[in-house]
Amino acid sequence: MSQSLIIVDDFLPDPHQLRNVALNHDYPAHAKLQPYPGRDSRHKQLINGYDNLISDIVGHRLEPAEVNSHARFRLALDGEKGSESVHIDPVNWTVLLYLTLPEHCQDGTHLFRHKATNSDHAPYNEQQMLDMGFKSEDDFMTNLLAKDTNNPDAWEHLMTVPMRFNRLLIMRPQQYHDAGLSFGDKPENGRLIYITTYY
Repeated sequence: MSQSLIIVDDFLPDPHQLRNVALNHDYPAHAKLQPYPGRDSRHKQLINGYDNLISDIVGHRLEPAEVNSHARFRLALDGEKGSESVHIDPVNWTVLLYLTLPEHCQDGTHLFRHKATNSDHAPYNEQQMLDMGFKSEDDFMTNLLAKDTNNPDAWEHLMTVPMRFNRLLIMRPQQYHDAGLSFGDKPENGRLIYITTYY
């Protein structure tokens, strides 16, 4: 038995406190288009005990993945898109905390099935990769993800995890997913999340 998706509502006792911190961060424009829509906060925001709490929910010790987006806020406003749509993340767990207020929440995180391979996730091991018809990780990344990431006809939408203020989403990011809708015209009404990633 394994877990691939965990949702915890009303996660923080005072989510407005963290949201206010997020609103005080800077979100500089990128020099070039990023894979994801929107902009990350200039600085990381570490939260005492947060990693341990996520580990407790998952049921075993997680190690923070020190990728660039770990422990940052992300803001995505109306019309902002990334270079990739459907994708996977190169970590074991991706954790999102939605910080958009209820009156502004729209859409959510989308999960997909790749039609040609009839799979809802990237191969977890070499045998699965071979069974899907790929010789290597590079072969898979080039001939499935890079080729089909922005081709909506290649994917079947399976579900949307609706955005909800103070909802925590913990997912195995080898599942094919995208960020959903970008919206709003300022940090106060845009898509605002806190991201952490783990091995």
